[in-house]
Amino acid sequence: MLDPFHVEVGAIPFVVPLLRDGGRVFAGGSVVLAERLRALRSGDAEQISAWCSNYFDLADACITFEDQLKAQSDSSLLTGIRGVVGTSDGSCVAVDAAAVSRATNDDMRYFPVMDSETVSYGVGAAAVSRPVQSVVLLKYHDPYFIELSGDQFTSVAVKAVRRPDFVHGRDMEESELVSGGVIIHPVYRALWPAELVVPLVSETFRFNREEHGCNTSMGVYLAREPQGSAKMRAFCAGRLDYWSRLVGGYGIGDDDLRLLGVVESGAAGAAKK
Repeated sequence: MLDPFHVEVGAIPFVVPLLRDGGRVFAGGSVVLAERLRALRSGDAEQISAWCSNYFDLADACITFEDQLKAQSDSSLLTGIRGVVGTSDGSCVAVDAAAVSRATNDDMRYFPVMDSETVSYGVGAAAVSRPVQSVVLLKYHDPYFIELSGDQFTSVAVKAVRRPDFVHGRDMEESELVSGGVIIHPVYRALWPAELVVPLVSETFRFNREEHGCNTSMGVYLAREPQGSAKMRAFCAGRLDYWSRLVGGYGIGDDDLRLLGVVESGAAGAAKK
C-alpha cells in the first residue's frame, strides 16, 4: 500500500502531475492543517516538527483581480494540472477540462477545451513528456502566476471578497480570526470549516505564545492588486515559527515549494477528522 503522505519539492505545474502518477492528489489545508491541529493537540515533538516546523504549499487557490480575491479550497484548477505546454504565445498550464468544469460549476463559456496537447512535467530525473486529452490551456507566467481573464475569474465558483473588507498584510490577534466559535475572517471562512479553523486558531496561538512569546499569528498576505487580468497562485501555510502565516503571494513556479501528496482515501479521511 502507498504511504498516505508524500512531500515533493518543486514548482506546482511540474509537481502536481508527478504526484498524480504516483497515485496521490495535491493536498490543501483541509488535510495539511488537520494534521497540524492533530500534532499540536498530541504534544508529540516529532509530530509537531513534521507538521508545524515545515511550510506547506496548498491546493487552495488564491485568485486575485483588481481589489478582489477568490479563495477556493482544494481547487481543481490546481489539483487538475496535467503539465506545461509550450505554445507560440509562450508557456501554458494544461488543466483537465473536467477539473475546470468542477471549479466553475460547469460554466465553461470562457474556457476553450483542447482535444490533445503534449505536456511536460516532473522534477529532475523524473521529468517526462506525454500527450494528454481534453485540457484547458491557461497562460503561465513562469514562475509567478497563472493568468485568468476577467470573465474566467468571474466564472470560478466561489464568492469574491474585496481587500478593503478584510485584514491582510499583517499578523493578527486571535479575536480577529474567530469569535464565539465562529470564523470572522472572510478568507479563512471561505477556505475551511469552523470545525477545523476554530480549534486550529486556539492551538496555534497557545503554542506560539508558549514557545515563541508571540501574541499575533496567522496573518493573510497577498501579492499586489493585478490589473487587466486575474492572477492565480496557491496559498502557503507558513511554519509556526514564521507566525503561521497564510501567504497567497508566492510564485506558483518557485522551485522550493513543498507540496503534500496524499492518496485520495487518505484525503477524504483527514478531511472528516
